[in-house]
Amino acid sequence: MENKYIFLKPTFFEALWGDGTVLKKYDVEKYVPEGMDKSDIAGIGAFSGLPSDANEILSGKFKGYKLNELYDEHPELFGTPSTLKWEHIPVSMGLGYACADLSIQVHPTEEYAMKKLNCHGKSESWYIADCLPHSDIVMGHNAKTMQDLDDYIERKDWTGLLKRYPILPGSFYNIQAGTLHAIQKGTLFMEVCNPCPVTYRFYDYDRVDKNGNKRQLDIEKAKENILVPFVCQDTHYHYRNNKGVTEINLTDNDNFSVFKYVINGEGSLQMPKSYLGAFVIEGSGEIDGVSLKAGDCLLITAEVKELLWKGEMTILAYSG
Repeated sequence: MENKYIFLKPTFFEALWGDGTVLKKYDVEKYVPEGMDKSDIAGIGAFSGLPSDANEILSGKFKGYKLNELYDEHPELFGTPSTLKWEHIPVSMGLGYACADLSIQVHPTEEYAMKKLNCHGKSESWYIADCLPHSDIVMGHNAKTMQDLDDYIERKDWTGLLKRYPILPGSFYNIQAGTLHAIQKGTLFMEVCNPCPVTYRFYDYDRVDKNGNKRQLDIEKAKENILVPFVCQDTHYHYRNNKGVTEINLTDNDNFSVFKYVINGEGSLQMPKSYLGAFVIEGSGEIDGVSLKAGDCLLITAEVKELLWKGEMTILAYSG
């Protein structure tokens, strides 16, 4: 059983748009590293296999291992050679809360990152767990050509350039690498993404730091990656249900697959992929008799062939 469900110690990150709200929502404060300012914490790292921020395994025979070490030494827990396409776990998952608007940014495309940065690019997706009434996100732009984009920048017509989309709790968006994007104030969101550490800040509302200086922008590097014209990625949900369990396949794209599980009672479903990284968004219950509660992060390994759910909870899961 201990090779089937591997619980992970969450990691944390600080940001200007963090205020510690995620710590109030989930019982994870005991894992915050000593010396980290809890009032600046912006999010929880639920699942990452990059050596720089890999999650630590909490119990069982692999206790103390980092997730990247498990992937290197026991790849069979993640799949077969034909399904393990990258040299490291190709996707990360985390939860964040924005107490202020995030800067407008873009992540490098796969081609650009591999050629110039010696790393993979970053596509991502957002699941909106909660948000303020009448909230929106920034995603994409209205420029039809690069010259058009330059004209918007020259005029500083950010309102005319940037596309906005309304959001509600439960909304889901795919954000292809090269897409201008930003989460806005008051949004609690789950992010599933390729674990690229590079972000190019395109626009920051002319905000200044505590010293009165504007934050650095990377407009030229951003322009090397921005997709022109912008094309919104469609999402087509697919559902499976058995008794009290519903699986919603939110996306199944070239970079990752994302699943939402809504458990109201009990039921079972076949594993949709070779492995799943999972985070309990709300509620409590069990998987195959193993207790789960809100805030739990875990790896459901390739040894699991059937998902046996029970309880009242909502879970977001992904596979690379």
